[in-house]
Amino acid sequence: MKSLFLLLVFMIPLCCACDDGQEKPLPRLEDPLHTGRIDFSGLGRIYYEITGPDFETPNVSVGDTLVVFGDARVDGDLVVPERNWMAAYASDATPLITITPAWTGPDGVPPEGTYDVRGRLVDSAGVEMEFFSVQGELEPAEESDELDDRRFELLLDGDDTIEGQQYQPITVTAARLPHDTAKVYTLVIEHVYTTGETTYRHTTHTEFAQVWRAPLPNTILYQQIIRWGSQWIDATVEDLGEPTENQLADVLLLSLPRLVPLGYRYGSLVRPVPYTNKAEVFLDYKQSACGEFYGFFMDLVETQGIDANYLVFMFPNPSPDWYSMYQTIDIPALGRESKVWRYGDHGLVEVNGRVYDPTYVLIKENADEYEDYLFASFCYGDEGKCGRGNAWCLIPDGPQGICADNEPGYDPELGFMRYRGETY
Repeated sequence: MKSLFLLLVFMIPLCCACDDGQEKPLPRLEDPLHTGRIDFSGLGRIYYEITGPDFETPNVSVGDTLVVFGDARVDGDLVVPERNWMAAYASDATPLITITPAWTGPDGVPPEGTYDVRGRLVDSAGVEMEFFSVQGELEPAEESDELDDRRFELLLDGDDTIEGQQYQPITVTAARLPHDTAKVYTLVIEHVYTTGETTYRHTTHTEFAQVWRAPLPNTILYQQIIRWGSQWIDATVEDLGEPTENQLADVLLLSLPRLVPLGYRYGSLVRPVPYTNKAEVFLDYKQSACGEFYGFFMDLVETQGIDANYLVFMFPNPSPDWYSMYQTIDIPALGRESKVWRYGDHGLVEVNGRVYDPTYVLIKENADEYEDYLFASFCYGDEGKCGRGNAWCLIPDGPQGICADNEPGYDPELGFMRYRGETY
């Protein structure tokens, strides 16, 4: 289903506004000589998955081929490829980019000609960086069974394909990416092909993300998390060790309110079965609980190469004559109005011992300080999660029943447990 969904998305005709307010498809690229596809590889390349728009839709693993012109459209001087997925690399990477020219003119051997392909990265402030420049002679691909007599399919898949004839791929080593930088650029590529007296000029824009440091091993990599993290940092930040790691984690946490207009908010959900990881559930369910929030934030941080762990506060066995967790501070959770919540447990993230709460967008220097702030009181209670699975308790008029002050510091004998771990 996921591949079918993506195919349908890519097959929707690109449109522009008409004078009467209606939309009409952009015209197709008719030039017989143009780029057929663009592949990205090299040390430091980040391979990721595309997830969503819902949890039931299978993920798509993204390989080398990110740009496929196929049934490309033209919007003024800009060519809009049929597939145009984001490239992603770590700082200091040297990307390898392979450009495959295509000929969709009359049958026969593609004509001789020349190419001049140039790329530049443009950041959010409009600052440009020359990325690559390559010129040379077009060479028809050699006959082979694999190429089926120099023919190949230019569309993604399906029965209605456009056949073209390809030239030998052009592989170029791009400039080394900046040090200690996280940004999302626009990769602007100028494609110029000449055959005989005719020159074909095309421009493409491709999203290009760079993360601050290579993601940690076993990090679960999602397109949207890579994009958000690099967009939110959007800077070169010298790596001075733990202080810099926490500086960037601060930026990422304080940027979470940007997700609210997209529909993300804290609240109950029926968790999917089978359950994969909290980061993916957060992306696919716009409303989710603190567990999904901390899994997402851990993944967001570790995608930028910064180690994180979860921290869960829990009363294992709340009862009418034992304590439960009562949020003392009346503050809004992400995407919600100001409310007071009662918990069976609450999940957070630690980076170098500093505590990050993505539910409330709180930062505290350590677990003791966090506990003293948000859980200054413990109250007797048997509700757990309100006795309704993943529902949550709202006590609008303050603590109910008998409450006790939570003295500063950590008292494990009181029954308030802390658990730490590394899973998303």
